[in-house]
Amino acid sequence: MLPLTTTENQKKRKSDGLDNNPHPPKQANYADSTEDTPMRNRITYWNVQWRAPQTKKHKTWDGDSVVAITSSAEGGVWCTLYDGERNILSRSRLKLFSVKIGDTFKMGEKEYEVDFQISRKDFDSGMYFAGKTSSVPVPCSSAPSPAAKKPFARITPSTTVRKGISLHPVNLIKQTARTETVDDLPKAKSTEHDAYWTINWSKAGSSKKNKSWENDGYLMFNESSVSMLSESGKSLGTSTWKGPQPYEGLECHLNGKQVRLDKPVSLKEIPTTMKDNDLESVQIQENAPAVLPPPKKFVAPVSFYGAPPPKVPSVAPRHDPDAEGAIVLKAPNKAHEVKYNKRNRPVVPVVLDPSLAKHLRPHQVEGVKFMYECVMGMRKHEGQGCILADEMGMGKTLQTVTLIWTLLKQSPYATGSPVMGKCLIACPVSLVNNWKKEFQKWLGRDRVGIFVGDKDKTVIKQFVNSKIHQVLVIGYERLKGVMNDLVYCQPPIGLIVCDEGHRLKSAQSKVNQMFDKLKVGRRIILSGTPIQNNLEELHAMTDFCNPGLLDDYSSFKRLYENPIMKSRTPGCSKKELELGNTRSAQLLAICNSFVLRRDAGILNNYLPPKFEYVVFVKPTELQLSVYAQILEPTSLNTLMKGPMARSLAMINKLTKISNSPLLLRVKDDDLKIDENENSDAGSSSNVQDAVRLLPKGASLDDVSLSGKLTALADILGQLRKNTEEKCIVVSHYTSALDAIQAYCDKKRYTYVRLDGRVPATKRQPIVDSFNKSPQKECFIFLLSAKAGGVGLNLIGASRLVLVDSDWNPSHDLQAMARIHRDGQKRPVYIYRLLTTGTIDEKIYQRQIIKMGLSDCLMAGQSRDGSNSKTDSFSPEDLRDLFNVHSRTPCHTHDLLGCICAGPAIVSQNKDEDSDSENPIGWMIASQVNSSQLDRKYAKKRKAELASLGEWTHINCMIASARSQIHDDILRKLIIPPGVEKALTSDSQTQSRSQRLLEEFDSLVDTDNLKDEEGADMSEVPGGRVTYVFEKRSDSSL
Repeated sequence: MLPLTTTENQKKRKSDGLDNNPHPPKQANYADSTEDTPMRNRITYWNVQWRAPQTKKHKTWDGDSVVAITSSAEGGVWCTLYDGERNILSRSRLKLFSVKIGDTFKMGEKEYEVDFQISRKDFDSGMYFAGKTSSVPVPCSSAPSPAAKKPFARITPSTTVRKGISLHPVNLIKQTARTETVDDLPKAKSTEHDAYWTINWSKAGSSKKNKSWENDGYLMFNESSVSMLSESGKSLGTSTWKGPQPYEGLECHLNGKQVRLDKPVSLKEIPTTMKDNDLESVQIQENAPAVLPPPKKFVAPVSFYGAPPPKVPSVAPRHDPDAEGAIVLKAPNKAHEVKYNKRNRPVVPVVLDPSLAKHLRPHQVEGVKFMYECVMGMRKHEGQGCILADEMGMGKTLQTVTLIWTLLKQSPYATGSPVMGKCLIACPVSLVNNWKKEFQKWLGRDRVGIFVGDKDKTVIKQFVNSKIHQVLVIGYERLKGVMNDLVYCQPPIGLIVCDEGHRLKSAQSKVNQMFDKLKVGRRIILSGTPIQNNLEELHAMTDFCNPGLLDDYSSFKRLYENPIMKSRTPGCSKKELELGNTRSAQLLAICNSFVLRRDAGILNNYLPPKFEYVVFVKPTELQLSVYAQILEPTSLNTLMKGPMARSLAMINKLTKISNSPLLLRVKDDDLKIDENENSDAGSSSNVQDAVRLLPKGASLDDVSLSGKLTALADILGQLRKNTEEKCIVVSHYTSALDAIQAYCDKKRYTYVRLDGRVPATKRQPIVDSFNKSPQKECFIFLLSAKAGGVGLNLIGASRLVLVDSDWNPSHDLQAMARIHRDGQKRPVYIYRLLTTGTIDEKIYQRQIIKMGLSDCLMAGQSRDGSNSKTDSFSPEDLRDLFNVHSRTPCHTHDLLGCICAGPAIVSQNKDEDSDSENPIGWMIASQVNSSQLDRKYAKKRKAELASLGEWTHINCMIASARSQIHDDILRKLIIPPGVEKALTSDSQTQSRSQRLLEEFDSLVDTDNLKDEEGADMSEVPGGRVTYVFEKRSDSSL
């Protein structure tokens, strides 16, 4: 070893004072390994190359640096970057799980590539830092002079753990020192001439055609490994050698460098390690005492001001999976763990809370499991969304509450935190408080924090940082104003639930687009009527909960919608039918992965029976006169040639006439017609002439002017007189509710009303009050279908009357499902009133057609020949809408061609038979003969209405009709033709009718009664029930 220079002796003398220091500084322990231990993290050191971001094609590196990579015991990699003076520049967490040569990463504004690994000794020596020498001095073999620096000996703890640190005397002078040179490196198995080579090398990644070698160096082969040294003897790394036997000119890739072997050399020709860097050699102590594992990490005592200790993730499940009746959700498989459990956390069973599980019925347990698997990414489809499309009244709310509670409290992996921290529920404004009530019903008031978004925007913003609220329930309209604030929720929103999600039926709607601001993958749609008009709605809802699953709409329409719709068209070719059936089966297979649809038949074992009636009522003479005045053929021909808006306005007026002619006096705010246009002058004049037909002084409470309101009044009168039941009266028009309310005031019936004018905060109290009140305190609930037809629980009533129908069948289905729900104790009776032969029947027929499409896609059913292309009307459809069939007890039954109840129509001109097209407008009796209908159109309608075959058809114009109806209330409204004549000639109609009906039922054997050939509809008064369709859902209760 070379003698120390004067400068070095001065440095050694300056360190003599350290011997007298009772607490000398600790030196690096080279015995520490970088292997994992249960008490510490793993630290490795690497030389890296760095550069600023570059845009050129062939990128170059700007310089080298040193980093320390720390792999924590909990998972994750931290990187500490040092500068040339060994100062820490930055520290950051990498998105890597291990580091190897050639890896690239970005930290700060620089890009880095791992070049080669550095040993702990080399790192501590400072040889890779340009501005420092070794931090460990070389010991001297002679006594130091007064000016020499005394070397500092590394102190290792003794084998016995004591409260203090024992210091052992070290003889620095007499210790035998040695310098670590190339001789200390692993030697080759043999000393053959080809074990050591000179090399030329350059940095890898050069794309030059003629390579140029930048540096020289040496390679040392040792069994299966190879060590690379610089020209000065500096170690450049060690790698595993898997190449061939070394030979001159061999090119290979080692330690991120391109290497070419030049010629073999002997070991003596290789320079001493670190010689050219003029660094002091590292002294390694001989006979060093045993090294103990490092002490445990210091844990600060808990104090009032100290931070709480970190929570240790619990591996035990929240609820006992082996308990009796425990419902355990699906455990993640290997593929799920690879994707979502990158830290290899233990898998924990997820068990439904027993307090909720005991209330779930089998179909609800299935629903919770289905939604959990979807939002956790355990199903076959790509995405974390689903559609729960159970029919109304099957407990979708309870299933959703159970799922939300589970995700707020549990996780399938032992992460120490649940799946999500907050949840957003968007719903119609009428259901906001109902959701809060359901949460409190099943979970209590203190277990979960519910924030109701029915207040001002500034109040709703409090949910963003609230630690006591986990669920936000808010209406769709109010949500638009606070969506930008919800983006910053802490913790972030982890689940979106859209109740009555058929509102998301258009991908271009603002409601759909506002949810894109929340980067939430877990999305659930709740809807009892998911498809209402066409397959575009299915695509929009699917794209909301699982974006991109069905591709964009243009591709979806070409691949699925067009072939399916063509196959459902009557008269389609065999090829179109086969293609449509194939595409329908493919689409159904995809939907089955994220759509769950069950019908209400499952509830037959849990709820009382339900009877549904479609009641066809004869219009009054005033209604027929008003129709005749408005549907004047000349004006209608002009109307049909004009814009569709005028036709829709006329349809709206005809619907109001079917409810009551008095509604013509009400200003039409929904559809406004420009009466100044010449093309519509005739139609406006006809409406004014029709208004003049109304009796002067007729009040809104006069139900005798309307056939449907007369039948409604009879139903309400029988209920009030003979039962203790309450009734829901539903209408899509507030003007119709006004007329019914006026009649209730006249008869002194107690009632409540819920429509769009009732504030959202007052709607739930109205519902609760009605459900708890007896008939005497509140008999009737007047309900607007648009304001309260979805989601409400009106189980306090067992009767429901739907006064008018909507073109969208889902609106009517939702409204009629308000009473047949959990908690109902009585048999349920639902009446849909239709004015015979008018536009009411046409609307009902179109509903049947639309529901065929939903059944086909959602439940996998098949409706042969049914068709529902769009919501538009063809000229053929419009012509049929403006026809009035006044001589038939049921035009819908005529289209079915059903002979179940025998003929019931008496035509005044049976001999007239022609295939000419039906004239539009008012039809005289001779025009009603079915042989004069457009045969092709009638055949098409017959196929589309085939689903009505599931109903029982009862012709009330025959004597045996009363015995076929199960409902006692409705049976009392059926008056046989023979009794009808006696009633019309009696002055005391009310008492006389009841007595005659009782005598008729007691004296006549209705089971063996021979029905009459038919009845002349001209002799039947308005308000009489002419036909009834009945359907019953059986129950074991």
